[in-house]
Amino acid sequence: MRDHRSIRMLLTALTTGLAVCSFASACRAAGKDKQLPPEQQKRLEAMQAKGAKASLTIFPVVLWNTNGAKDVGDIGADIANVVGLMLEQAGMDSLEVADTAFLLPADADFDQAAELLGEFVCKNPIKTDYALYGEFLGRTGPPRFDEIRAVVVDKAGQALWLDRQTPDDPDFKRVNPDCPMSCCVLLTARLRGLLDLPETAKKDTGEGKFARMFARNSPAPDKAEWAAMEQRQAVMKKADRSAKVAVLSVRLSDDEVSKESAAHLAKLLSEKKLCEASALDSPLRVKIEPAHNEQKMLWDLARAFQDHVKQNPPGSDYALLADYMMSPRDGRVMAVHFVICDRQGEWVIVDFQNSHHGDFQSIDPKTLDDCGVLVAKRMKGYLR
Repeated sequence: MRDHRSIRMLLTALTTGLAVCSFASACRAAGKDKQLPPEQQKRLEAMQAKGAKASLTIFPVVLWNTNGAKDVGDIGADIANVVGLMLEQAGMDSLEVADTAFLLPADADFDQAAELLGEFVCKNPIKTDYALYGEFLGRTGPPRFDEIRAVVVDKAGQALWLDRQTPDDPDFKRVNPDCPMSCCVLLTARLRGLLDLPETAKKDTGEGKFARMFARNSPAPDKAEWAAMEQRQAVMKKADRSAKVAVLSVRLSDDEVSKESAAHLAKLLSEKKLCEASALDSPLRVKIEPAHNEQKMLWDLARAFQDHVKQNPPGSDYALLADYMMSPRDGRVMAVHFVICDRQGEWVIVDFQNSHHGDFQSIDPKTLDDCGVLVAKRMKGYLR
């Protein structure tokens, strides 16, 4: 499943402090409802006794579809880092991500995964007591993901836990994974339930290894810039409906903009009396470099737009650029971004929404016009 644009979405919420979804209580029985061989049961109980103190190496997560195509690479390591952050938030602090990927042979059944992973660990020793390997199985049509798999072995290569979640399982139904982010939620929730980790994620202090890594890689502005943006928002809010906003573009990709969507958005903002909005006859095209980190793409877009406005001040009080991210595979709305700058080119609002956010869920955008409705709802939240 090589929909990397979709995969990048999983980093969006995490790099902006999203708390891990609390499904641990519902997953308390993870791995405890099966009769295991006595020696395996003893190993599992020993790990459970350690709980959050168990040390764990996370192998790059494998994405593959029902046609047998598999993908690891940098994407698999990125997803493993997300799993690491989620487990870190749940209280685990002895976590590593493996440098070397493990890939289950195409002709191997998943029931062999523990044995084969154990052999791999024996040949490629880990520094921790345990190792975790995960697979997200997808398909070319709905449902987007139809199996989440996980296996844990100890450093001696002995099996502890083999877990398969499908649409028939209660936890799968509860999470309903529709993107790699929610697959991570399900995988880590099952493991949290197995180890009886806290039901609520601990407060993010930014002190954990994975939290520091994500913060280091985040392109978001510092606290001073956020504070300055809030002041500019207050000025725009005070102007109320008299604020003049030029919708410079609705961006669909580097090569595609929608004049019709820009006009629709301008009309919507005016009708809802959020401002006096108008759209350009020739929408602005903004190109940015692709990245695995969705936040990097967002802020690269914001900076490119800022540079344009500074060099080409609008005749209006404010300039707006919206970015509707659609899946190139099935046209599904993946995210909605928008940036507002004042006429000096300073940021007023930089906003994103995806399926993990409440406003996105309430609108459930399926069309370009729906995306405009979401932008209007978000603007109202900032200005009213």
